[in-house]
Amino acid sequence: MFSETLAATAYSYLKTMNQMEIQKKKTEIISAVNRLKKDLITLSHNIHKNPELGFNEFKASKWLTDFLKKNGFDVKTGVGYLKTAFVAQFPKGPKKRPSIAFVAEYDALPDIGHGCGHNIIGSASCGAAAALAKVLKNNSGKFLVVGTPAEEGGGGKLPLIKSGIFDGVDAAMMIHPDIKTKVRANFLANVQVRFKFYGKTAHAAASPFLGKNALDAVILTFNNINALRQQLPSDVRIHGIIPDGGKRPNIIPAFASCWFYVRTKDKDYLPALLKKVKRCAQAGATATGCRIEIEGDDNVYYPMKHNNAFEDIFRSNLKFLNIEESLAEERGTGSSDIGNLSQVIPTIHPNIKICNSHPPTHSKEFAQVAISPLADKGLISGAKALALTGLDLFLDPKKLKNVEKEFLERK
Repeated sequence: MFSETLAATAYSYLKTMNQMEIQKKKTEIISAVNRLKKDLITLSHNIHKNPELGFNEFKASKWLTDFLKKNGFDVKTGVGYLKTAFVAQFPKGPKKRPSIAFVAEYDALPDIGHGCGHNIIGSASCGAAAALAKVLKNNSGKFLVVGTPAEEGGGGKLPLIKSGIFDGVDAAMMIHPDIKTKVRANFLANVQVRFKFYGKTAHAAASPFLGKNALDAVILTFNNINALRQQLPSDVRIHGIIPDGGKRPNIIPAFASCWFYVRTKDKDYLPALLKKVKRCAQAGATATGCRIEIEGDDNVYYPMKHNNAFEDIFRSNLKFLNIEESLAEERGTGSSDIGNLSQVIPTIHPNIKICNSHPPTHSKEFAQVAISPLADKGLISGAKALALTGLDLFLDPKKLKNVEKEFLERK
């Protein structure tokens, strides 16, 4: 009995000492991020001032990798056959465990630049990794920054997953700017589809009966999809544009096209949903006598595979930083290729508040607030929360084990 009591006391003492050491390291992490603050804000602002579309983020990729090299990381560029993708590892040398990845995004949107705030995402992930490198110099594991191009529709993470960039990684995380701080992100499965209609030109006034109107086929496609909505689950989102609609009003358009995003919460329902949408377009072609070409997209975005244990670790670090998580009802959501990564390894994608107003993401207004003082504050807070979460996974094997256990058990 005495020996059992003594053993229990010793275990409790060692556990307390371990927690004290972790708390000390957390204080060091915060100080390390603070020392990097100026460089991180400069990174964010430079990327914001030079918006680059997916797969063409050459400046952003170079600035981020230069920062990581400066902070002791071994950097490989052009990974996964993507010119603007990269992997930065610390420490250098062979792979070690545990292995934690910070995901960087840095692509912009057409016309509105960084209306989704990706200038903050890449900078925050690099800042978190650099702070860990300074505090955990002699740790037995490793941590990565994986630069993933073209999240906005290009699916840059998919070829990186296929090429094995994330093989051997135990967990991955990133943080996204938003109008509120939320730990859990929900995404819809998403696939893109383009319809091209080929008809026949004719004079729109003198001899319209000799033509086949490709634009009418497009319009019928939209109308058919609008009629379909009544018979679809409430989580489904189908939205599109008309890139080509003709040249002049007095010419029957011989060519027209439309481009749709098709989304749903249930990735297993996505193929059936896409089939319904294709039938809507085929009906438009049949009605107008046009020939149709359908172009699909192999880059299917999946929903998030949630991990409560991982999210709880991040949530505890928000509390450690005195950052309040919003408990407001969740608003609508989009899609992201981070969902695909979450199906492969434990992954979280929390949001960090960068503004007090409510400009929608993917807007010029949100692009403007993405370099505001509150955005800079959100960047630094996000880097700290990511780094602290990484620290927990490195220094507390039980927490990482719980994350991995839930990942394997959750469907």
